[in-house]
Amino acid sequence: MVQWSWESRLTPVQTTNMSPEILILAGLAGFAAGMLDSIVGGGGLILTPAMLNLFPGVPILSLIATQRTSSIAGTTVSAWNYLRSVRVDRRILIAAPLSAAIFSLIGVSFAKRVDDGLLKLIVLVLCVTLAIYTFVRKDLGQHLKPQADGPHLVRLAVVVGATTGFYNGLIGPGTGTLMVFGFVSVMGLDFLRASAAAKVSNIASDLSSWMVLMIGGYVMWAVVLPLVIGNMLGSYCGSRLAILKGSKFIRWVFLVVVCGLIARVGHDFWRAS
Repeated sequence: MVQWSWESRLTPVQTTNMSPEILILAGLAGFAAGMLDSIVGGGGLILTPAMLNLFPGVPILSLIATQRTSSIAGTTVSAWNYLRSVRVDRRILIAAPLSAAIFSLIGVSFAKRVDDGLLKLIVLVLCVTLAIYTFVRKDLGQHLKPQADGPHLVRLAVVVGATTGFYNGLIGPGTGTLMVFGFVSVMGLDFLRASAAAKVSNIASDLSSWMVLMIGGYVMWAVVLPLVIGNMLGSYCGSRLAILKGSKFIRWVFLVVVCGLIARVGHDFWRAS
């Protein structure tokens, strides 16, 4: 979740004295996050706690902007990998990312007006529902079953992109995972094609909110290089693994990631209540 106002703009973080050990650890965290994120999303489950531990005291917006810089690069690699190996309707790859980018900006503008506790409760309920539905529907996303064609296909793609893009700007955690679920359940894509479409849409929605933070001076550029290298390598390895293993493998990773989101958000919610 990105909260932004021109009035509360922070001073850019100075990172010139960071040790090589810290930067190496950041790169390793980026690799692990990129590998998980490229399969089914959820890289933030790894990278966000790692960044908080590696850079204590750094403003949260700087951490978000910096790790989003690397995730955009890594997601681009995995999207390229997927699209070389699986065919996804070009109309989906245009309509969904465009609506995701627009509604991500709208979500950012709403973020500061909504109670944080309510957002966490919404995410918790949503994740539990996704986990139960995916576990019960064992055939979900195993085969390509298009739910529409022509103009209706584009409308569904816009709905999925807009909904998940708004969520990305408003809340953030698990956006890629929700995108995969949306493309599978609403549009009838299998998990492999859904992962490919989700990567392109995620890049678009991340770029729109990242540019606001980058212009504001929130990116810790000294940390970006190891994070980007690690994330891109992890994304390449993870996407190749997903392509080789197929939709059944992605489904189980999806369930694991959703359960991880439930644990994380549930812990934050109960601790704050």
